[in-house]
Amino acid sequence: MRGVRRVVRAGLLLSLSLVSCSSTKQEAASLVAAVDRFHKAENADKPEREKAIAQVVCSDADVCDAKRVCDASAKASASGLLLKVEVEKGLAALEKGTLAKTDDAAKGLSDKLDEAGKLLAEGHAQMPACDQRILALRGRYDL
Repeated sequence: MRGVRRVVRAGLLLSLSLVSCSSTKQEAASLVAAVDRFHKAENADKPEREKAIAQVVCSDADVCDAKRVCDASAKASASGLLLKVEVEKGLAALEKGTLAKTDDAAKGLSDKLDEAGKLLAEGHAQMPACDQRILALRGRYDL
């Protein structure tokens, strides 16, 4: 009877281990896919793709670490791109004459452009660390 209990216990532990591994692989696959979609997206779509990275659920330490690094990079890039679009709209409004050069919004365009550049550089600088973690997850889970 003890032998049967041990076999049943071992089977249960193995099943729980496989379920946990499967769940972690799914988390990793979700993150890898979200990061891939971010990389492949047009600049106009990147802010929305960043949100998908932020929404990936993780419980595994390695997946959560990769998510943290990749989301920081994507968030900086997306924020920079959004500011860049604001500057482009402001410049277009200046050219059309719908925004006066003396308007506070026009005066702030230079600062916004500088901030956009800083954010884009920050996101770009963080991307290799994200890519390393994504490659590690791909290898670990055969993704």
